[in-house]
Amino acid sequence: MSKTPYGTYALQKALQHLRKTAPELVYEVSYTRQGTIFNGFLIAKNKTRFRPVGILDWAHFTGAGLRVAIEFDVLQEYYEEMLKDHRSPNNVWKNKDKEHILKEQYANE
Repeated sequence: MSKTPYGTYALQKALQHLRKTAPELVYEVSYTRQGTIFNGFLIAKNKTRFRPVGILDWAHFTGAGLRVAIEFDVLQEYYEEMLKDHRSPNNVWKNKDKEHILKEQYANE
């Protein structure tokens, strides 16, 4: 029985596969306490969730989906599609004032 990769580990597995199948791909990776920033997207450290940097709403990802999105440079489209997936969090905030303040702050960065 294999364990499903999640978070940063899933990203590393996807990149490991892509180094073999598409070695010409260029990407930028940096690390934060929340996870890994990959080509402008934050991949959660310990969950199968990701979001563009500067956006608060998380979306679910699968390892295979992430790998395909990276390979064909369609991460933004994959994110928008996965926001609709039932496995993605509903991104509904209890504190609407805090949500509004943070979204404004992120939009102005």
